Amino acid sequence: MLKKFVSSILAIAMLAGCSNAASSASAEELDPAKTAASLVDELKLNDTVSLIEESRIVMGLFFFDKDIITESSVYIADSSSADIVGVFKTTDADSCKTSIQEYLDTQKIQMQNYYPDEVFKIDNAYLKDNGSVVILIVCNDIEKAKKSANKILGID
Repeated sequence: MLKKFVSSILAIAMLAGCSNAASSASAEELDPAKTAASLVDELKLNDTVSLIEESRIVMGLFFFDKDIITESSVYIADSSSADIVGVFKTTDADSCKTSIQEYLDTQKIQMQNYYPDEVFKIDNAYLKDNGSVVILIVCNDIEKAKKSANKILGID
C-alpha cells in the first residue's frame, strides 16, 4: 500500500515538472503571426482589420525601442473602428506594455473626437503578458478575447 502511494506521488511530481517545461517551451515557440491570425479568425474580425506587414510601421505606431520587440504581428482596423489584435515577442514586457498603453491613450483621444462609440472598446482593451509575449486586443467581444488570449499566454 505504501509503495503504491509513494509511486503515485512520484508520478504526479514528474508530470507536474513536465507540464511546466511544456508551457515555457510553448511560450518560446509561439509564432506571433499564426497566433494573431487565429485570434482575428476566432473573434471574427476578418472584415474589419488588416495585417500590418512592415515591421517598421509597427515600430512607428507603437514607438518601441529597437531591441524591445523581437517579433510581432499586428492587425489594425481598416476604417472607423478601434479594433486591434497584436501579438509581440519581447525582451522587456513592461516597456512594451507602456508603449502600447501610450498608443491606446492617443487612439482614445482621436476616437473621442471622431468615433465616440469606439472609446468603450479602447477603455476595455486586453493588454497582458506572460513575461516574454504581450497580447493586445481591442474589440467588441472582449470577454471572448480575454479567454482566448489568457489560454495562449498560459494565464488562468
